[in-house]
Amino acid sequence: MARTGHRPPVSLCGSLSLALHERPQRHPHAHTALPLPPCGRILGTDRPPPRAGRRHRRTVRPRGGPVSEETLRLEHEGFRYSCRVNRRPDHTAAPVFLFGGALHRNHGWARRLEKALPPRTTVVTVDLPGFGAADPLPASYDASFLAAAAWQAVDRLGFARYDLVGQCLGGFVVQHMLREARPEVRRVVLSGVCAGPWPGPQLKAGLQSAEVASDRGDRATLLDVATRLFFGPAANEDATGHQGPVPQFRDRIGSLDPAVMEDLRSHLYRQWFPTTLPAPSLPEAPVLVFTGVNDILTPPHEAHRLAMGYPHGRFTVVEDAGHMIHVERPDLYGQIVASHLGDRGETVPHCRPLDASERLEQLT
Repeated sequence: MARTGHRPPVSLCGSLSLALHERPQRHPHAHTALPLPPCGRILGTDRPPPRAGRRHRRTVRPRGGPVSEETLRLEHEGFRYSCRVNRRPDHTAAPVFLFGGALHRNHGWARRLEKALPPRTTVVTVDLPGFGAADPLPASYDASFLAAAAWQAVDRLGFARYDLVGQCLGGFVVQHMLREARPEVRRVVLSGVCAGPWPGPQLKAGLQSAEVASDRGDRATLLDVATRLFFGPAANEDATGHQGPVPQFRDRIGSLDPAVMEDLRSHLYRQWFPTTLPAPSLPEAPVLVFTGVNDILTPPHEAHRLAMGYPHGRFTVVEDAGHMIHVERPDLYGQIVASHLGDRGETVPHCRPLDASERLEQLT
């Protein structure tokens, strides 16, 4: 039986991180404090879940030749989770592990990114505990717990060399994974991240104002704060239209399953930068950190500070984008990731270094 732990009250504040991708279907009782039924939230059926480590496999034929798609189900300290493996038997590029944000799901968010990678790349997308269709994870479990679960998935697949890609909260998890400085890690891409602590005082105040608006049922204020945090100036430019990422974001806030919103609330109160951890080992792998020039959640100067802390780190900003580059400019997002993971470490397109005079306040 997976743990559920004590859950804070459900709030529409959880909808702040809507990533405009498919919503995972949860068991109708998964958002309560009662023990989960045998199906948990992994399968969404009345059948008992498969044993941890069991794989389900099918073969498809996309561009670049046949690919074996597997679902590997795992368990870490009683919490069940899974990863989707698009395995290329004739792969020539290093396998890539993708760790997404709070509402990403391993069967949805990464498909466009996969198309930007070389055709013969094995891609693994992971739903860690508290993410996607995995078991809920109380806020008392910090980022080091999630990193341990992530390493378990990596170790189970047994690749000799591999790349790591983390976006938003998934990027925070990869940051903790890098504390081990494993030599098998070839290259790393982090987007929508910062050096910590997170959230800072100003950002926390903004999130609290959204939470108060949610508790009062003030939908208009909640929408305004949420879109400003995630899209920056574009929130005002696109708010009156009916197409594009901002209107879609606003239209779908509040339509999420209560359990999904509760997961995000747990993430907002989770310790992403625990102060009790020992000093990390520094990875030798090249690390690219990037974010939008208008990112309020993880401002460019904070992301730059993170990149400069790695021996082979580099940083770039993306023009005309906020925190959600993968939504605002998905094709460019894929180009940036693919360029860094290329064998020659190619030049990142349509980006530029951070000017020393630039400093974006977290709330303006």
